[in-house]
Amino acid sequence: MRRTTAGIALLLAAAVPAVVALTSASPAPPAVAPTSAYPATVVAAPASLVTAAAPAAALPMLGPTPSSWEGGHAVAVAPRWWPRGYHYASAPWPALWPKPVAFSPTRTGPLRGVVIAIDPGHDIGNGSHVSLINRKYWVGLTKICNTTGTATNAGYPEATFVFDVAARLRRLLTAAGATVVVTRDRNSRSAYGPCVGARGSFPAQEHARLMVSLHGDGGPSTGRGFHVIVPGNYVGYTDDIYRRSMVLGKSLIAGMSASFHRATYLSSPLSIRKDQGTLNMSNVPTAIVETLNMRNRYDAAIAMSTTGRQRIAAALYAGIVRYLRTA
Repeated sequence: MRRTTAGIALLLAAAVPAVVALTSASPAPPAVAPTSAYPATVVAAPASLVTAAAPAAALPMLGPTPSSWEGGHAVAVAPRWWPRGYHYASAPWPALWPKPVAFSPTRTGPLRGVVIAIDPGHDIGNGSHVSLINRKYWVGLTKICNTTGTATNAGYPEATFVFDVAARLRRLLTAAGATVVVTRDRNSRSAYGPCVGARGSFPAQEHARLMVSLHGDGGPSTGRGFHVIVPGNYVGYTDDIYRRSMVLGKSLIAGMSASFHRATYLSSPLSIRKDQGTLNMSNVPTAIVETLNMRNRYDAAIAMSTTGRQRIAAALYAGIVRYLRTA
């Protein structure tokens, strides 16, 4: 009853070196005129971008939007989703959703030939489309389309934070030779979604090897740190991916643990669940990473710092590479 996706061969000819060494070993991409404050390829945040925290008035606008000068282009096949349930006829990507975008490798590296999906959670526009995100759909259980996400106490939105981290992460991956597909190309109040079911089905449609869904938690303010959620063995949905998803989750925990606290408000940094629509609808190994607790003042400072977001991207990159080495 589930669709199957042909695996993509992975060949890691050599061990992956440190991020800076990896990206500096290959020829730089052609010079282009940037159209935002972010350079075409970011490995370490330039000194001009490093700030302790962004001004409160600018917080809703933070985060780059992928554009053609950065190498972004439309995905090869228009993705479709299952609004009435997994086993019903598919429907097109709705017009009010952000468009998925693909990024080609910027350099030759050990991840050549690998397609990786990144899902920056929520969308800043979800709060402007409450009736639409509250529509219910079947994703192994009945759930609403999406939520608004959380924010720091200063008002920095989760949707904006993870969109920025996703851009930084995919730059690291494409610099290592990977092709990266992202579920949304913008963080705009004029758009909403995609719904969680479409996010889950997206990576298999793009023949991705794995997907990492990025989030910031809204946990108790006294607790800090990251945690990872993977699918359980849900027959008919995740029975074909839950084992590899577990490996992916543990690899991401290892990558994040080298630089960040594990969640102090949970008994374990790894949760196994059957109630997450993005995980239930996936047909490739998938994990949700709650990268930090946005309600904690120490974690919030990391989220609102360009250097902090770059460190998170580098830690996620390390976890993804660790996972790919097990394949």
